[in-house]
Amino acid sequence: TLINASVGTVVLLAVVAGMAWLLAGRGTIRYVVLISIDTCRADHLSCYGATHVATPHIDAVAREGVLFENAIAPVPLTLPSHCTLLTGTNPPYHGVHDNAGFRLGPSHMTLAEILKEQGFTTGAVIAASVLKRRCGLDQGFDDFGDAFKQSRNTIGIFERWGEEVSDEAGQWIEAHADDPFFLFVHYYDPHYPYEPPPPFSAEDRHARYAGEIAYTDRCIGNLLTKLRQIGAYDSTLIVITSDHGEMLGEHGETVHGFLIYQSVMRVPLLVRLPGGRAGRRVEGVVGLIDILPTVCGLLGIEPPEAVAGRDLSDVLAGDAPAGHSDRAIYCESLYARKYDANPLLGLVTARWKYILTTRPELYDLVDDPKELNN
Repeated sequence: TLINASVGTVVLLAVVAGMAWLLAGRGTIRYVVLISIDTCRADHLSCYGATHVATPHIDAVAREGVLFENAIAPVPLTLPSHCTLLTGTNPPYHGVHDNAGFRLGPSHMTLAEILKEQGFTTGAVIAASVLKRRCGLDQGFDDFGDAFKQSRNTIGIFERWGEEVSDEAGQWIEAHADDPFFLFVHYYDPHYPYEPPPPFSAEDRHARYAGEIAYTDRCIGNLLTKLRQIGAYDSTLIVITSDHGEMLGEHGETVHGFLIYQSVMRVPLLVRLPGGRAGRRVEGVVGLIDILPTVCGLLGIEPPEAVAGRDLSDVLAGDAPAGHSDRAIYCESLYARKYDANPLLGLVTARWKYILTTRPELYDLVDDPKELNN
């Protein structure tokens, strides 16, 4: 009987080991890296069709994963948009509508808190003072890197170069490679004023903005190289996105904050899943609000009840259509209230864009993607 029991135990252990090996071959997620490129228009990445800027490292992630063609940001401002990104809730729920005068309350569960409860070591590397810990986004992070070695004061916001962000993030990855981790990395370089270092600098304003994105791509490449060097790349879930885009003079706005047209609301969203489908492009409308429930879904975690986003793991697996045709993503800008003007509230579907304000606007995004005909 003892012999039979021992043989049974050995067989059971062998089966468990075999199942673990098979799961590993299919792409077990051990690490999660969420990268946010502040102020990055989707159409300024070459994987989204840009011809005036090269982003080879981001393009490689797109080739190895899934690219979402129509991802919508909730607010054209850094802090409120990141609050949606990290809580999976809309601004009317989490209560953060602007960079100044708002703070994410402790009652809101962040992705870092969720993953920390699941045994992940959690870290963040922040590139601008608008996301420093006083803003409340440090909830759930074991390490929150918001101390800058070299900083620049641009338009009243302290920021640091992407190279310093990648260096600090790389050191954190190397120090925590023995345990499952979640790392949030924030790059701020494409934000105005556009001052990319050589060889990305240029005379033309638009070219400088594109140069900032190309420079950030190189910094992201350095970070991905670190993941490969420590043997973590193939077991890392990588998400690359942005909090909002930049108007660049369209509709009369030079930067961002006031208006909610697609130039500033449509952002990149790339997801590379270990062992997942490669080179797929999804046309359906999605939002930053979907990232938290999607990460939870991929890890088999039940998201908090307050989460309003959709779990896109079935879309990533190719088991679901690109998106629901009747789905509407919420967006807003309350910035104009500072000047006694009316706010902008928007809904974006796969085809339509509705903006509620004093004189409402409705656009057919398929036939009029630049939103020129109300």
